[in-house]
Amino acid sequence: MRATYRILGDDIWLKHDSDPITLWFFGDMHLDTKNCDRERWEYFRKKAQDTMDENTYFIGMGDYHDFASTREKRFLDGDGVHESTRQRFDEMAEKNNRELAAEISFMRGRILGFLVGNHSWVFQTGKTSTEDLAERLGTKEMGWLCHYTLMFRMKNRNLNLAVHLVLCHGKAGGKTFGITINQVGDLKTIFPVADIYVMGHDHQRAAHPTSVLVPWSTNDGFKIKQKRQYLCRSGCFVKAYQDGSDSYEIFKLYRPSDLGALKMTISFHRDQKEGKERIITDISAEV
Repeated sequence: MRATYRILGDDIWLKHDSDPITLWFFGDMHLDTKNCDRERWEYFRKKAQDTMDENTYFIGMGDYHDFASTREKRFLDGDGVHESTRQRFDEMAEKNNRELAAEISFMRGRILGFLVGNHSWVFQTGKTSTEDLAERLGTKEMGWLCHYTLMFRMKNRNLNLAVHLVLCHGKAGGKTFGITINQVGDLKTIFPVADIYVMGHDHQRAAHPTSVLVPWSTNDGFKIKQKRQYLCRSGCFVKAYQDGSDSYEIFKLYRPSDLGALKMTISFHRDQKEGKERIITDISAEV
């Protein structure tokens, strides 16, 4: 797997600065496996569709299907696999994407992008299954690691506010909650002043608020401002510990995953201080 890094962003126009923004982060569905919790996946799709409005957006966090893992791709890239076999695999990946694109077609025009996971097929053309999925839904492939800037532009005032996201399909290893969040903290080491950090891959779901002190330029010089940040894991839709089933979670005695997606809300409010008005960005999480 290539750990591709991308720098992306979008402008979001708000009719009113009081309008909240909803961001859904979903991934690690592994839809083509027997352990995929289809009921939970259907519940998420219905909830997202029933509650979405013009300020709702979605980001895919990778591993939408299970085929093929990094280890499997190394084997299948060998000379022992016939071209006709590769073509069958291409057709299977395309079929998976057609079905997924149909299931989430209500998100079209609201998907900011799809991250690449470690389960991503590479077609004979060189295109990845993630690129193919993004094209089918009219959005972009975001790489494995992405610095993503949402620039909120307010129509009723000459004001622009940026929210910076650092998104990564992620890495895993370890059984404790602390390790789950500490791995997201690796992103904060690289990009120390972003607003939201989201990682998938380990199948856990969490949103941990933290803060950092940053210098802030004012007309009177510099001040120190406390900036709130979120370290998040985006969850999954894979059941573990089913009667009679086998999985790597059982083999490694990992914790069962908290199934579902991550929902974050970005809102703005006015603040009067020393006779001056400013807009404060407020971010909250729902898991």
